[in-house]
Amino acid sequence: MLRLCVLLISCGFLVSCAQRHDIAFAPSAPDATVHNIWVANFRPTDPPLDGQRSKPRPEAVRYEMNQVSVPPTHELGEIEWPKGKPDAATDFVTLQQSEFGDVRRFIRALDRNPDDTIMLFVHGYNLRHGEAVYQLAQLRHDFEMDSPSVLFSWPSAANPAGYVYDRDSVLIARDTLEDLVVALARQSGKKLIIMGHSLGNLLIMETLRQIEISGSLNIRQEIDALFMVAPDIDGELFQSQASRLRQLPEPTVIVATEQDKALRLSAWLTGRTNRLGSATDRSAVGDLPISVVDTSALAEKGLNHSVPLTSPTAIAVFKRMNSNEGAGNLVLPPVFQISAD
Repeated sequence: MLRLCVLLISCGFLVSCAQRHDIAFAPSAPDATVHNIWVANFRPTDPPLDGQRSKPRPEAVRYEMNQVSVPPTHELGEIEWPKGKPDAATDFVTLQQSEFGDVRRFIRALDRNPDDTIMLFVHGYNLRHGEAVYQLAQLRHDFEMDSPSVLFSWPSAANPAGYVYDRDSVLIARDTLEDLVVALARQSGKKLIIMGHSLGNLLIMETLRQIEISGSLNIRQEIDALFMVAPDIDGELFQSQASRLRQLPEPTVIVATEQDKALRLSAWLTGRTNRLGSATDRSAVGDLPISVVDTSALAEKGLNHSVPLTSPTAIAVFKRMNSNEGAGNLVLPPVFQISAD
């Protein structure tokens, strides 16, 4: 209980300085760049029940497409949130939203994109829905992604004190994510790349394990690549999850930062020394066919929990890898270190 209290206080202190944000609508602006962010929205819409602080988790998914505008003044690795009235000339804003009645209509609309690959992104702990949408828009813009990008927005409490709630939400969301992965792999006719950040990777691994058990998909053949950024997973748990899979997607890449303070707090809560996303020496993956990308040299004074997604140096390296090889064809050594130079 003491560990939990200290963790919550620490996380609350770290997050309390930042204003929370959500979807902001505004008209378009000259020279802004518009990105289509496709969303499987598994967020609650009902208010909290009597005596409860959190909203009841949903029973169904809403399929959406958000046209997100990135301002011409955008700086690499940043999300320019509105400080007053939303303005597409200076801020990330949403121009419009479209809704689809079911997953088949959603995928038919996705298929109109000529690119042969879909990137599915699963966000991490303590994010509002709008924060997750704009995070994916920032990644799409900064990494110059051409493939359609799909967000799986799971029911995070979006509260620094909601870590346990979020872990429960991850378990609840497994069936829904499995349905989405299978639909994208089977119905879209495109290659599927999956990327997760933080606690989203626990959801991905639990879902892949479930897919293996159910036999609903051949993971190696139908998932082209798996990228796990700062995974908030216990090393022994990851070994257990991976051992249930006949084969991991190829390539499977873990991006780790030794100085990730958010993962240190998570590890301390469980009485461990680190998490998968802060283990840069391959100790947590053993002889599994996984490449570990070490971004520790890019760590700064903050939480360092999103270094691979926001550091201009890391973004430049990953962009170069993708342009040279293609995300599904990356060949990396067992450990690849990104230097500050």
